[in-house]
Amino acid sequence: MAKAAPKKAEAMAVYGATSPPAGIGPRLHTLLVVVVFHAVYLVGPALCLLTPPYLALRGGLRWDASKKVALILVLGWLSTWDGAMYKLGKPWPALMRSKLWSLLFSWFPVTIETPADLKLDGGKIYVFAVHPHGVLAFNRAAFGFDIDTLWNAAFPGVDFRVLTATAAFYVPIIRELWLWSYCVDASKRTARRVLAARKSIFVYPGGEREQILTRRGEHVLYLSKRKGFVKIALEHGAELVPMYAFGDTDLFEHHAFLLGFRKWLVRTLGVAIPLITGSVGLLPHRRPVRIVVGAPLPCPCADGCPTQKDVDAAHAAYVAALRALFDAHKARCGHAAAELVIT
Repeated sequence: MAKAAPKKAEAMAVYGATSPPAGIGPRLHTLLVVVVFHAVYLVGPALCLLTPPYLALRGGLRWDASKKVALILVLGWLSTWDGAMYKLGKPWPALMRSKLWSLLFSWFPVTIETPADLKLDGGKIYVFAVHPHGVLAFNRAAFGFDIDTLWNAAFPGVDFRVLTATAAFYVPIIRELWLWSYCVDASKRTARRVLAARKSIFVYPGGEREQILTRRGEHVLYLSKRKGFVKIALEHGAELVPMYAFGDTDLFEHHAFLLGFRKWLVRTLGVAIPLITGSVGLLPHRRPVRIVVGAPLPCPCADGCPTQKDVDAAHAAYVAALRALFDAHKARCGHAAAELVIT
């Protein structure tokens, strides 16, 4: 039997800055991206983590000024812990409107692309499921940063939170940035709390398993056994929205050193250790990240208590919709020969 032709891609609306601000040439644009990216994601957090132990170890066992400063820094950090990541976060919309983010994300560029006639209802709640996870879930940048150019332009009136790995909230600067950019802890309890507050959620169903499978040029999802996000949508009457980020798996080289051991860590402890390199240090390769959005799938459940049969049926419908989304847009997004592999 001949293979059915993929559904033709529909007209899409594209949101996001695709060129640098006026007056900034290509070389300056690249230099600014390299400096800002490493300052925010590497140098700043590293200094915050390493300065207290460095000061504490200076001068042997003497109780001196260095140790006092180290103690003040640690206590100051601990005093900011208020459990916001387990509640509704601490969004700071004004900061997320800074032109700094457009400067960064236009370098790749990062865009959200929706059907031209798609209008989400701000009065409803949605479970946005994003694929692939990638080695660092870099496409998360489109959900919380540069808020007016990306999110508010694509989905006006839809309030949301992004479920993020707990480990991110233990790193200074990263924790603050994540809380300010609409992130909360990626636990079922927190997800249910957010939905109960009538806010939509973003989930990365593949998680650490998918993270360790990431390879440039491949499109491998860990999804067959990941049904928790579907169950939560059914429990709260939320609509499921499939999303695929073309280009995310091409941002880094993911090296195979000790890959078997690292897969064992994921299976046993749920800990993923990606060994990656980018174009300059940890700066990702310059590849467009095009986040394509599908139509919402209603998840009706009369009593909010879905059976396993309900979950399985909704999950199967979701996987079919995701495959159709991938096949319809892969050529348009520069991945014509790609095949979606779901494990």
